[in-house]
Amino acid sequence: MVSEPFAGNQIDRNSPVPLFLQIRQALLADIRSWPDTAAQFPTDLALAQRFSVSKMTVRQAIDDLVEAGLLERHRGRGTFVTDRAFVEQLDPVLDIDQQYAAAGHSQTTRVLSFDRRPMTMREQKLFGAQSDETAVHIRRLRSANGLPLALDERVMPAPIADQANFTADNAVQSIIARLRRAVPLARAKWQMSALLADKDLALNLSIHQGAPVLERAMTYLDPKGAILLTGRSLHRGDLVSCAFELPLDGPEHTGLLEMARGEALN
Repeated sequence: MVSEPFAGNQIDRNSPVPLFLQIRQALLADIRSWPDTAAQFPTDLALAQRFSVSKMTVRQAIDDLVEAGLLERHRGRGTFVTDRAFVEQLDPVLDIDQQYAAAGHSQTTRVLSFDRRPMTMREQKLFGAQSDETAVHIRRLRSANGLPLALDERVMPAPIADQANFTADNAVQSIIARLRRAVPLARAKWQMSALLADKDLALNLSIHQGAPVLERAMTYLDPKGAILLTGRSLHRGDLVSCAFELPLDGPEHTGLLEMARGEALN
């Protein structure tokens, strides 16, 4: 049985965004809300009629989603939504690469920028630094199966970055894992917020301007309470979920309740 398509049938023929990408964006919303992976996804013909485009245009969008691992085609049966969701399980030993690999996804990270800049007044106050000190800024894009998922922004004092031997090449790896090998980290503060994508974010994440984005702001501290790193990760709201698992009692109860209030170490 073929399930009825969800809302979101409008495409903008005057937009510079190709039609198949607009359709892919609409289908991503369908996939995220799909009620049952056993239910057949709409046929190419049904989708062509829904969006008033050719079947060839629909096939481009569907092929992209199949390649990304979000849809599967079965000869003689049709197209189906997979159960390989993009979920980031936030816990004290967070390893996003391993999580996505375990779910059958191939994650890649690309460093967009790696610069040293004079600290702003805000950064000087945050890090307790002098006016002539510099900070290292890292900006990178994380993708899975070819789909952009999150934009990471990290800032740390240059001496800390040097102590951990950060470079533009190794910044594709786990930033926290490298930092922890070089300096003691005691805890981290997280804050989750919902935002709307601006023009720059929309371009990097391949979403529409004004689309929902999940922001995870973070600050990492040493045992004395000094801030060693700050930043944020901006996740596509149509693809990524962040999950927590907390015990209600037992030896881990106290520490993980701190994480629930936004303080944890990854």
